[in-house]
Amino acid sequence: MRTTLPGMKACSAIVHVGPALGAKFTEYTAEFEARGELGCTPSQRFIFVIEGGVTLDVNGKSSKLSARGYAYLPEGLNHRLVARRVSRVAVIEKPYQALDSLPSPGLIISNERYGFIASARR
Repeated sequence: MRTTLPGMKACSAIVHVGPALGAKFTEYTAEFEARGELGCTPSQRFIFVIEGGVTLDVNGKSSKLSARGYAYLPEGLNHRLVARRVSRVAVIEKPYQALDSLPSPGLIISNERYGFIASARR
């Protein structure tokens, strides 16, 4: 079943698992129309572009992700995802659980084809 989640414009979600099913995270496929949008979330988010192309806007900087592109967005990071054309994106969202022994993760943007590209600590 397709539904619209908060922060979506010209976009729908096919939710695969979420808290209503007992999970402590949400996983869905976002199906974008051209210029469709997905706004930020208070949780950490991982996105993987299945097909199409999107632009990720973070703190005034834009990154283009094509098929097999991905990004990890730390909890509370203000961002927006805009489809450049009809696109499908796998999304996983989960509240961050800090560990005293490790620093909080930073933004990661990359592509499966090219390996690790960019990272930034918070």
